[in-house]
Amino acid sequence: MKDNRRPLIIPPAAETDMNAVEMARIWIAQNGLHCVLNVGHWSENTEIDERRAWGIVLADIARHASFALEDSTGSEASENLKMIIESFRTEIADSTSEHTGEWPEGKP
Repeated sequence: MKDNRRPLIIPPAAETDMNAVEMARIWIAQNGLHCVLNVGHWSENTEIDERRAWGIVLADIARHASFALEDSTGSEASENLKMIIESFRTEIADSTSEHTGEWPEGKP
């Protein structure tokens, strides 16, 4: 099995853009998914509805994953995206795990 525990790169655009903002970090650890989200960025800094913005982020991640899967497995990006969306809908309807979370110190 390939060891994929290496740190991911920071995209070159984020390295050079002084206004770049990290929005999410996601890990698989202790047999579960763990993530840190920069919730509040849009509502605190723009007039953009935070809920719509996160929908766009999730859609963009799904597209990136579908193209990456095409490159790594040879499967078609459009079929990959369909399966990702199907899995997303299934997980939203019937979660496979419990979700918990907390704000870091200083947040409401």
